[in-house]
Amino acid sequence: MKPSVTITIVFFLLVASVNPFTLRQQKMVSIFALECMAETGIGADSLTKLRDGDLSANDRTAKCFMKCFFEKENFMDDKGQLQLEAIATALEKDYERAKIDEMLVECGVQKEDACETAFNAYECYHEHYQNL
Repeated sequence: MKPSVTITIVFFLLVASVNPFTLRQQKMVSIFALECMAETGIGADSLTKLRDGDLSANDRTAKCFMKCFFEKENFMDDKGQLQLEAIATALEKDYERAKIDEMLVECGVQKEDACETAFNAYECYHEHYQNL
């Protein structure tokens, strides 16, 4: 496996740095990461930046990568609508529901297109997780 692919997989094991993943979840995240990497053509450097919390990797490719990943995780439907209840359910075992709901109100904003919506949500969630 190429080092850049390994970096990509590591990134998705640390997505938003929120939940300890089960072995099955780690496998699915790795599969989703590889599929979205192939679909969007995003580079390992951009993914490394995103993983490290450097959201300056915010070009169209990075934004559409997040859309792809959100769709595969069922956090976004095929029409580009965030699935807030699915996101909340994924977070409930680790965070208070009231805090999650507050974050989702702020971060669940629909933007001009699905790629923008997904990236904006990821960026907003990333900022809030540091404070939960």
